[in-house]
Amino acid sequence: MQSGLLSTYHSPKKNRSGFAWAVSLVLFAFYFLLYLPDYGYFPDYLNLLLRRAGFVKFDKWNAYGLLYSVAMIVGGWFMLQKHGNSRYHRLRTYCLVAVQVVFAFSLPLVLKVLDQPELYLSYLWPLSYDKLFPDTLAKLPIYAAVYFVVTSLVVFPLLAFYKGKRFYCSWICGCGGLAETFGDPWRHLSSKSDKAWRIEQVTIYSVLALVLLTTGLMIADASSKAALLGNAGTEVGDRVALSLSLANQAEAIRAAPADTLSASVGAIEAEVLAAKPPEWLAEKLVGVRAKATEGDVAGTAAEVKNLAYAAMPVTPISGIAHSVKGFYAFFIGALFSGAAGVGLYPLMGTRVWCRFGCPMAAVLGLIQRFGRFRITVKKDMCISCGNCSTYCEMGIDVRQYAMGNLDIKRASCVGCGMCAHVCPRGVLKLETRKDSGPAGNVQVWTLDL
Repeated sequence: MQSGLLSTYHSPKKNRSGFAWAVSLVLFAFYFLLYLPDYGYFPDYLNLLLRRAGFVKFDKWNAYGLLYSVAMIVGGWFMLQKHGNSRYHRLRTYCLVAVQVVFAFSLPLVLKVLDQPELYLSYLWPLSYDKLFPDTLAKLPIYAAVYFVVTSLVVFPLLAFYKGKRFYCSWICGCGGLAETFGDPWRHLSSKSDKAWRIEQVTIYSVLALVLLTTGLMIADASSKAALLGNAGTEVGDRVALSLSLANQAEAIRAAPADTLSASVGAIEAEVLAAKPPEWLAEKLVGVRAKATEGDVAGTAAEVKNLAYAAMPVTPISGIAHSVKGFYAFFIGALFSGAAGVGLYPLMGTRVWCRFGCPMAAVLGLIQRFGRFRITVKKDMCISCGNCSTYCEMGIDVRQYAMGNLDIKRASCVGCGMCAHVCPRGVLKLETRKDSGPAGNVQVWTLDL
């Protein structure tokens, strides 16, 4: 059994005290500094600090990846001090930390240094909502584009059916990884009320619907713009070609050293002016040159990207597609999954984003409901101690199922196994089996207590 089980609410950082509120405010402030400058709210202090320190290819997102990895490593060590007597939790923690360090931090950084596209292989659609956007896939090497499409639409759904969503949410995902390691002290704070469950069902599927809508609109927008390429030699066709070229150059600038900015911007100015653009479009070059003069690589790339969007002719669907995309990026991607998803750890538990918003969790959970994974209950063995419900970070009242001798196949269950780990009588087991009964193959994870 977990050490220190009875002291769960004694620590100020674990019981929503003033200290917990202070930690929450600090986390929110950090995420605001990280995300909001990209939307023009205030200067990008984090990137400016890194530039002054002499870092060229190591921007705030790389620094965030490093900080995120350190938080998981340190949090994982503390987590294993309490739960490491379980082989399941040892393996799960090692896997989560390894995936973060290798695939979510080191690999993208190495690719960036080599002037290659940054590939975050552990984040797929619909969690990484833009992975299936045509303009995103067009910028990737063909092998990467195929990987993201096939894994998102075929491989992960099949794994969810056979193994449950735990294969991703509790073994791979960086969001879940931070919750299981750094966030472990607050896992017991998730609400188990029926009201919270009803809210969860509304919000998570609303976010999923918004992802589907955004993806569909972006595909339709790309299709309508692709049709304009057939007008080569006309003003519309030339504007489309110019826009696509500028978008590619914006990504190249973002990965290039600061001393190449002047030459890159000079080439862009020549290309734009050669296309004889409208005066209002040519005037936007002033902003590009200003950022390049400051030596601001990220700012220059952002200005060139804005220029690319401005150059693209507007199709009937463009306005609504980019408005919906912008809404999702800011309110869901930045504020919900980032600021609130982590900032609320000390107040609402560690899986606020996973439980109430993550579209990947929604998709895999729906498949899990009809798949083979479940938590089984030894009949008439539960003593109603409530440990399982207390430590369920997804807000599932596990005790209610155990007392009723009912197996748990909730869509929200991430298969972390904590309920079985803290059960004093070994009532709960994580299993994958066919619904047909004993004749089916059965795989059992027995958690040593």
